[in-house]
Amino acid sequence: MTFQQRLILLVTGLVLLAVVAVTTAMAWTTRAALTDRIEAEARLAAGLLARGAAQARDIPQEVDALLSERLLSEATLTAHLVALAETAKLAPRALNDRLKQIAEAGGPDEMWITDNRGRAYLHNLPGPDPVFGQDAKAGPRHGAYAGLLNRSPASLASEPAMENGKLMKFAGVAGVDKPRIVQVGADVRRLGDIVRKSGTDGLIDGLLATRAVEAAWLLDRDGRVLARGAVMADGAGNPLSDADTAAAKAVVPGGDVTFRVSNGSLLALAPVKYAGPAATSAAAPAAAVPAVAMVRVPYTEPGAMLSRQLKIGGLVGIFVLALGVYACLRFARDQMAPVERLSEAVKAVEAGRFNPFTLNEAADRDDEFGRLSRVFRRMAMEATAREETLDAQLVMRGAELETKSEKLAAAEQLIEGEQRAARDVQANLLPRQLPVGRDSQFYGTLVPGHAVSGDFYDVIELDERYSLLVAAGVSGGGVPAAFLMLMVRGAIRETARAGVGPAAILANANERLCSESPFDGFATAFVAVYDRVAGTLVHAAAGHRGACRVTADGGVEFLSATGGQPLGVRRGAPYTEATVVLNQDETLFLCTDGVLRSVDGQREPFGEERLAAALAHSRGMSVRDRTEMVLRSVQAHAGTDGVIAGDLVCLVMRRLLPVTEAAEAV
Repeated sequence: MTFQQRLILLVTGLVLLAVVAVTTAMAWTTRAALTDRIEAEARLAAGLLARGAAQARDIPQEVDALLSERLLSEATLTAHLVALAETAKLAPRALNDRLKQIAEAGGPDEMWITDNRGRAYLHNLPGPDPVFGQDAKAGPRHGAYAGLLNRSPASLASEPAMENGKLMKFAGVAGVDKPRIVQVGADVRRLGDIVRKSGTDGLIDGLLATRAVEAAWLLDRDGRVLARGAVMADGAGNPLSDADTAAAKAVVPGGDVTFRVSNGSLLALAPVKYAGPAATSAAAPAAAVPAVAMVRVPYTEPGAMLSRQLKIGGLVGIFVLALGVYACLRFARDQMAPVERLSEAVKAVEAGRFNPFTLNEAADRDDEFGRLSRVFRRMAMEATAREETLDAQLVMRGAELETKSEKLAAAEQLIEGEQRAARDVQANLLPRQLPVGRDSQFYGTLVPGHAVSGDFYDVIELDERYSLLVAAGVSGGGVPAAFLMLMVRGAIRETARAGVGPAAILANANERLCSESPFDGFATAFVAVYDRVAGTLVHAAAGHRGACRVTADGGVEFLSATGGQPLGVRRGAPYTEATVVLNQDETLFLCTDGVLRSVDGQREPFGEERLAAALAHSRGMSVRDRTEMVLRSVQAHAGTDGVIAGDLVCLVMRRLLPVTEAAEAV
């Protein structure tokens, strides 16, 4: 993907991410605001319905009490008016006309005044004079006043009654001048309409008229519906579900408004809080008193608003994305032009055909690309000049290198010749023939390393009975190692004779190497005097490892612990010796450090444990086969990733003389 494509993807991706983030945040914020508003409206509507239900219980009683007090006052005034009029000898007809004028001027709708026999001879309505207490259908509500002339005015209020299509309420008092009944009445139909409109039904109708409430209910404590209304007809029966009714029963009296979502709508449940007792009479038990006000408001607007906001955000995102891609293409094309020129200039520099004038347009810009173009042009010109200089120097260095290569080849040939000479010296110093006989079997081998290291072995017959066995290794390589090998071999052969032990031989070789060697090196050696008749082996080691005795049953015993320091390290170093007996078919195995220090790919040396394991597995083999098996084990351990540490030298001697013959020989 090119830089231009990555730039376009980055910018458009960031713009699209910003649009999505802003749209999502606005959508969720709008949804939360709408949800809060709907809950607030539902809380307000439920609270209003609950407070209205609590107040609607007391309004009719208070209105009735006020109306009763007014009617009693008017009846009392009428009684005094009639008494004054009769005292003034006013005729009944004139008095009736005056009562009619009072009624038309806003007084009581009906006024009935009886004589002491109960005949209503004074009244404002036309018609015959009824007799109170005799004909219940002949006049107004008069049955309730039979025999009530001695009652107090406060106890004379009656219930509303229908009179000639009117809803009437009457009140009466006793006369003030003589025994009589003074009754006044008022049409309360209009007052009933006012009470009904100000009650729960009117309140529910008012809530539904706002269209913000879908339905409203008033329920008692047992969950029965006392009043309800809906914007659309709910049909017969209770539209509330069992879960809604159960929620209404669970509302705590005196608690706060609770909410629940039901069928895509929000239900708000508010307890009705009364100032006094909830029921005032036996006709209105507590179960029939509104206890819970419930309103249902639509709850689909937040989801619809969220969907609408997301759609609008998606359309805006698509438009912004298209606009961003177009702007990015124009911007990238304008900004990438100098980069392309620089890329072409880099290729031209690599091909050796750079033309500085190709960057003039890019170098004339005032931005970072212009500065980069000018710097690159200057660097390219300097690089071209430097390359020409380097080419000239390269030709000169090539000639010098060719001369040095010829000298190096000559030096390598000289070194190779020296290595061949040292290798020939090493091979010529090894014994050409090892002792043979029925008492013992000898075998020695040397596998040379990449460079001459100076390791060697030697077998010297001191006389017919004793033989000297030597295995030695020299530090370093090349000609110095070969020279040290000559000194060590010469010192050992010079001292080797019958009666001289291995410790004396090593001490003499150490003194000679310390005093006469021109090189800073040392040597390790294992020297043993073998008695072919008795099978005894007197041995000593000078820092040498890899000497071991192999029993007939495959057991391995290392003999390198007895001796002293390597040769050539310190003058006067003492050396000790030890004696072992080789029995029938037991073997003395000697090797140099090249066998033990060869490593595998993980730099793990072959070591004495692997050497002992290889010798144990070679039980019953001849000395030659046993030696070859050890060398194969070393090469297998090194493998292709390991390193053979110098020369591999092995000297093996096996005793063959039976024990009985050895005893006879002694």
